[in-house]
Amino acid sequence: MVEDLETSLFLEYARRRIAFEYDNEEMGELAVKILRTLSERNEAVSDETLALVLGISATEIRRILHVMHKAGLVGLARESTDQYRYEYKWFVNKDFIRRFLVQHVNKVTSKLMHRINALSTTTLYICPTCFRSYTLDETYEYDFRCPRDDTELVQADVSSEITFLTNVIKNLRREEKE
Repeated sequence: MVEDLETSLFLEYARRRIAFEYDNEEMGELAVKILRTLSERNEAVSDETLALVLGISATEIRRILHVMHKAGLVGLARESTDQYRYEYKWFVNKDFIRRFLVQHVNKVTSKLMHRINALSTTTLYICPTCFRSYTLDETYEYDFRCPRDDTELVQADVSSEITFLTNVIKNLRREEKE
């Protein structure tokens, strides 16, 4: 299966997220297999069908699907099979992936904008040894010395960091529009 950039980024995020959640790389790889199967099918699929296709227990599939659903990686549709029964089916599609990535780009740019705002309104000092930063108030409190290693703190040049972060935001917005 040939993957575009969006799908590749989505799958890599999913792999890392699930591997972190379970503290197990194999679970991350299984999540990618599930997502690829859902994407290739391009329709909502039940967890039992996924288990049969992948040759993995339905219980294991359900565990991962529920974690991915909480993380917003897959969608869930409830279909009525008869008067009193429902079947739950899972899905992922290109529009879903696109919305997911746009949402994450917006979160990242929001955090970067917050950082730019903080850099613009605060005087920062940095320890040249451990690279931890301190506000001006903290710097006075610590008598211009790093509390971790007693190195003299130096005032940070925030203009280059603001420029860098602004360029990152522009690039993210440009990629988002393409």
